[in-house]
Amino acid sequence: MCCSAWPATFSKTITGTWEVLVDGKVNHVLWYQNNVGTAHPQREETLTWCVQRIKQSPDWFKFCQRPMRDTQLSVRNVVEAFEEQTGQPFPHPIPDEIFPGEGNCLIIPLLGTWESIHLLNTMKAENLLNDISKSLVPPPPAQDEMMLMTFARAQCSAIGRMVFLQFDIYDIVLAEHARDIAEVLPQIQESKRPKVNPAVFETFDSWYNCPVALCCFNSNDAGTAKPLGFAFEPLYPDKLVVYTLDGHDGNAPDPAANVRLDHDIFVGSYLMKSQNCAQVEYLDFINPDLKKYLLEDILGTQTSARMQNGDFIFSTEAVRAGHFEGVRSLPPFGPHELPRVGETLTRKTDYKMFDRPRKRL
Repeated sequence: MCCSAWPATFSKTITGTWEVLVDGKVNHVLWYQNNVGTAHPQREETLTWCVQRIKQSPDWFKFCQRPMRDTQLSVRNVVEAFEEQTGQPFPHPIPDEIFPGEGNCLIIPLLGTWESIHLLNTMKAENLLNDISKSLVPPPPAQDEMMLMTFARAQCSAIGRMVFLQFDIYDIVLAEHARDIAEVLPQIQESKRPKVNPAVFETFDSWYNCPVALCCFNSNDAGTAKPLGFAFEPLYPDKLVVYTLDGHDGNAPDPAANVRLDHDIFVGSYLMKSQNCAQVEYLDFINPDLKKYLLEDILGTQTSARMQNGDFIFSTEAVRAGHFEGVRSLPPFGPHELPRVGETLTRKTDYKMFDRPRKRL
């Protein structure tokens, strides 16, 4: 899913939806992570060079300002790199940003009941979706064989219920109705406050008719954010929806657009009994509150296919039986005079197996 309220660049999206049983209730869990912005090819080299200058002189900014500007690095990027590489607090006064950046946001529909929606705490499990991505890597093909992937804080008011959260680089607004978000944007931190194109929010309300998560960030926060996980009691329990509707030019998504995917897409169910599935090995410590929302066996694939715009719909019953087939579709109340006939996402290769015993949850 790559929809934003203002033009932005996203890449390498890892996203999926699965079914779990938590405290006797069926929940769908939506996962999302991507790279925000486009990193300059010399970004890492410049960061390393700046860290060395910081170690050598309190006047480091005088030497680093030009390279930082050329490679689109923020002061925050450099400070975080120093602390990560040295394990020490930043030793000098922190100057103002070269580029203040602009506010923007991801818009994620949550096809669940309002009262049941909550954000999962993945702060200490930053590799969670990368571990899932690794499990989806196909085995090396035979010498003359091609890969067989086919592509056929809460408040209630007259404007609706909302919850404000802070998570990693995001200021998040959970809204019962997307159309109401414009009314509360002044409450978002100014550096992350997106410009408003009302047509984007109106489209989400009319096409999905469900709560949404507005995940606001600053354009200086380039790089990979921590995984987002939302759990909810589903409005449509017979379907697992993976949101891949594309629209990051600041306009309402174009249902007739032909878009290129850059996604790892996965689904799963706690009732799945298939032996042919990806086996996920989570390398981070998983806290008990998060653990009950995780699966270790999933179905999925990596794709860079070009398709008509839309989401992928998986039959929950089929996933439970171990079948991976996502039907390309527009949202539930989208313009279905534009069918996606024959466009599906499947996988026919076996899943890559680990050469060592998995560390079980």
